[in-house]
Amino acid sequence: MKIIYLILLTSLLFSCAKKEEKIGAEFSYIKAMDYLKDKNYSEAAKEFEKIDDEFPFSRWAVKSKVMVIYSYYKDENYDKMVQNSDDFLRLNSTSEYSSYVLYMKGLSYYNRIPNIQRAQDDTQQASFAFRELIARFPFSDYAADCRDKIIFIDEHLAGAKMSVGRYQMKIKNYVGAIASFNEVISRYRQTNQVAEAYFRLSEIYDKIGLKSEAEKAKQHLTSKFSGSEWAK
Repeated sequence: MKIIYLILLTSLLFSCAKKEEKIGAEFSYIKAMDYLKDKNYSEAAKEFEKIDDEFPFSRWAVKSKVMVIYSYYKDENYDKMVQNSDDFLRLNSTSEYSSYVLYMKGLSYYNRIPNIQRAQDDTQQASFAFRELIARFPFSDYAADCRDKIIFIDEHLAGAKMSVGRYQMKIKNYVGAIASFNEVISRYRQTNQVAEAYFRLSEIYDKIGLKSEAEKAKQHLTSKFSGSEWAK
């Protein structure tokens, strides 16, 4: 009888603990959502993080991790957002929320894309995240938008590389400029920058006396981009 009593007591205590956990997690979740509605995003993030810390095995824990990421995104605290996104994807790679988290990670970098005169680390990271999403979740709700954003990203990166190449031409670093323009042609061949890249290559080769190479670049330009202003 003592054993049965202990079993019943243990079951009752476990049931009470689970009930308290559920109430506590739900209360914190509602409180965090209220912070979100009030646009107090930093406090919302803290409250969502508390749920995962205090109730890690509740059904609210995974949702809270996702909402932490969203809260930091709205707060424009992109470094914290990326950190939490990476943690989530490492620990929950098969979660139903993985594609969303990867998309949000990409957006955090996309929103920080600088002008073409500056280093393009954030642009590259946005590209990596969006391409990974398309590779892993090709039928995701976010895949189409990622493809659209990649078109812009590639155009931007090609533009940045063209800017580098023009500067290299200006200081007569022709070897570097040739490498830059060839990178645009090979790596960003679907962008609008390719025609100018061929034009600049033709200019350089002509300057350094490589007439046959200059002619080849001109031929590529006129045959592939006959309607471009650079082919006129």
